[in-house]
Amino acid sequence: MEEKSASCPEGAVSWYIRTSRLAVALAIIKLRPPGGARQFTESLAERLKRQNESWKSKAEGLHEDLLHLRQELLLTRTLLNTRSSAGQAPGHEIAKVLSQDDTRAVNSACDAVNTSQTQGDSAPGPCLPPTPPNSQKFTLKDKQWCQDHRLMKHVQFLQCLSGLRSGFEESLCQDGDVVWDSVVQLLDCAVEDFRQAHTGQPLRHHEQLHNAIQVVAQTLSPGGARQGFPVQHFSKVEDLLKEMINLLLTNQQLNAFSVQGSLSECLLALGGNCCITRTPLIQLLMSQIIQLAQQLWDACEKSSQEHEHHQVDWVCYQNSFYVFWLLERLAQDSNNGVNQELVVQLETKAFPLADEFSLFSLYMWRIGGLFRAGNS
Repeated sequence: MEEKSASCPEGAVSWYIRTSRLAVALAIIKLRPPGGARQFTESLAERLKRQNESWKSKAEGLHEDLLHLRQELLLTRTLLNTRSSAGQAPGHEIAKVLSQDDTRAVNSACDAVNTSQTQGDSAPGPCLPPTPPNSQKFTLKDKQWCQDHRLMKHVQFLQCLSGLRSGFEESLCQDGDVVWDSVVQLLDCAVEDFRQAHTGQPLRHHEQLHNAIQVVAQTLSPGGARQGFPVQHFSKVEDLLKEMINLLLTNQQLNAFSVQGSLSECLLALGGNCCITRTPLIQLLMSQIIQLAQQLWDACEKSSQEHEHHQVDWVCYQNSFYVFWLLERLAQDSNNGVNQELVVQLETKAFPLADEFSLFSLYMWRIGGLFRAGNS
């Protein structure tokens, strides 16, 4: 009797475990997605991706709002520091209208600052794009407006701040992150237009883009960038420069000619008078040419061993003309400050390509000679 009573609990537990397993199995079978586990996993991954993109978009929007508020605070402080004894500074109204969508008020205030503070030596900033009828609900067409509006807001801020020259250096020292963050955001807005053009979309507002890049170069020029460039922001600018060069080399759209010309002019503006980005830009351009030369040499070696035609990236090869053109223009400044090891590599890799890619080799040798002469 005792053995039978002891076995009953064990049998009950065993029955309960089997029943639980069966219930779980039935629940899993019943809840199995209709399209199968693979389709369910893919749909779940897509939903999580959309949620992640949504949160990322919200975070970027909040960052933009915070940056704009810090811009207002910095500009207001600078205006108060530069107030004349006769009363308010001409640009006092800027602090009121920067947080609004009153385009005419912003432009008139910026024009007043540029006229009175710089005495006509800086061109007035471009107008902001008109506010859409319903700015709370952006359609696909209004997304381009949002992009243009972001770009012009940063342009107006940097132009107004640079116009107040008496307080500009002190502002950079106190709130440099605001200025440099605005520079990075403005440059990213300009690069975004080239990203879209790289997918085949038309590049609009060439003059607007070029003006935005000139504002970046002006802010980073010796007259504005006296407090140094923070490392975290410089790395972002360098990444954007790399992306611009990559877009320049890999563009194969039908609109490539106009886009390449505009992109080359923007890169030239960043490397021309901008002391901070000039040397990194030249070194990035040289590194891309050296890398392409190595690819051409590897293709020649492989084809000679296998007796086949060259496996060459002809798109990059053809677009390398723009890189050579940029290097030639940038080499005209004797104070280029380029690492001479890159110049040696440029000249060394030029000679082996003289037979198969004679024009490319000649350009490499010529560019190396120009930078060597500039540093002699």
